[in-house]
Amino acid sequence: MPRPKGSKNKKTLLAQPLDTQIAAAEAEVEKLSAELKAKKAELKTLLKAKAKADKAAAKKQLEENREKILDAVAASGKSVEEVLELLK
Repeated sequence: MPRPKGSKNKKTLLAQPLDTQIAAAEAEVEKLSAELKAKKAELKTLLKAKAKADKAAAKKQLEENREKILDAVAASGKSVEEVLELLK
Protein backbone atom coordinates (compact mmCIF):
# COMPACT_ATOMS: atom_id res chain seq x y z
CA MET A 1 0.00 0.00 0.00
CA PRO A 2 1.56 3.29 -1.04
CA ARG A 3 1.91 6.24 1.29
CA PRO A 4 -0.69 8.95 1.09
CA LYS A 5 0.27 11.94 -0.94
CA GLY A 6 2.12 14.64 1.00
CA SER A 7 3.34 12.43 3.87
CA LYS A 8 7.08 12.75 3.58
CA ASN A 9 9.63 12.06 6.26
CA LYS A 10 10.08 15.51 7.73
CA LYS A 11 13.04 16.45 9.86
CA THR A 12 12.21 18.09 13.16
CA LEU A 13 14.17 20.89 14.71
CA LEU A 14 13.52 19.90 18.32
CA ALA A 15 17.16 19.25 19.22
CA GLN A 16 18.06 22.91 19.67
CA PRO A 17 15.20 23.85 22.04
CA LEU A 18 15.83 20.66 24.02
CA ASP A 19 19.49 21.58 24.46
CA THR A 20 18.55 24.95 25.91
CA GLN A 21 15.98 23.33 28.21
CA ILE A 22 18.58 20.80 29.38
CA ALA A 23 21.07 23.57 30.06
CA ALA A 24 18.47 25.56 31.98
CA ALA A 25 17.51 22.50 34.04
CA GLU A 26 21.17 21.77 34.85
CA ALA A 27 21.69 25.38 35.92
CA GLU A 28 18.65 25.22 38.17
CA VAL A 29 19.87 21.96 39.72
CA GLU A 30 23.24 23.59 40.47
CA LYS A 31 21.51 26.59 42.05
CA LEU A 32 19.24 24.38 44.17
CA SER A 33 22.19 22.22 45.21
CA ALA A 34 24.02 25.30 46.48
CA GLU A 35 20.91 26.44 48.38
CA LEU A 36 20.48 22.97 49.88
CA LYS A 37 24.08 22.94 51.06
CA ALA A 38 23.63 26.35 52.69
CA LYS A 39 20.37 25.29 54.38
CA LYS A 40 21.98 22.09 55.70
CA ALA A 41 24.82 24.13 57.22
CA GLU A 42 22.29 26.51 58.80
CA LEU A 43 20.29 23.59 60.18
CA LYS A 44 23.45 22.08 61.67
CA THR A 45 24.31 25.29 63.52
CA LEU A 46 20.72 25.66 64.76
CA LEU A 47 20.68 22.08 66.06
CA LYS A 48 23.96 22.67 67.88
CA ALA A 49 22.58 25.85 69.45
CA LYS A 50 19.39 24.04 70.50
CA ALA A 51 21.38 21.22 72.08
CA LYS A 52 23.50 23.72 73.97
CA ALA A 53 20.39 25.58 75.20
CA ASP A 54 18.72 22.31 76.25
CA LYS A 55 21.83 21.30 78.16
CA ALA A 56 21.94 24.65 79.95
CA ALA A 57 18.23 24.42 80.80
CA ALA A 58 18.67 20.89 82.18
CA LYS A 59 21.60 22.03 84.30
CA LYS A 60 19.56 24.96 85.65
CA GLN A 61 16.61 22.65 86.44
CA LEU A 62 18.93 20.21 88.22
CA GLU A 63 20.33 23.02 90.35
CA GLU A 64 16.81 24.25 91.20
CA ASN A 65 15.74 20.75 92.20
CA ARG A 66 18.84 20.38 94.36
CA GLU A 67 18.05 23.65 96.13
CA LYS A 68 14.43 22.58 96.72
CA ILE A 69 15.55 19.26 98.22
CA LEU A 70 18.06 20.96 100.50
CA ASP A 71 15.42 23.47 101.61
CA ALA A 72 12.94 20.67 102.31
CA VAL A 73 15.53 18.78 104.38
CA ALA A 74 16.35 21.93 106.31
CA ALA A 75 12.65 22.68 106.91
CA SER A 76 11.96 19.16 108.15
CA GLY A 77 14.41 19.55 111.00
CA LYS A 78 15.90 16.11 110.34
CA SER A 79 19.49 15.32 109.51
CA VAL A 80 20.56 14.12 106.11
CA GLU A 81 21.14 10.61 107.48
CA GLU A 82 17.59 10.45 108.84
CA VAL A 83 16.16 11.57 105.49
CA LEU A 84 18.23 8.90 103.71
CA GLU A 85 16.93 6.26 106.10
CA LEU A 86 13.35 7.35 105.38
CA LEU A 87 13.97 7.04 101.66
CA LYS A 88 15.21 3.48 102.01
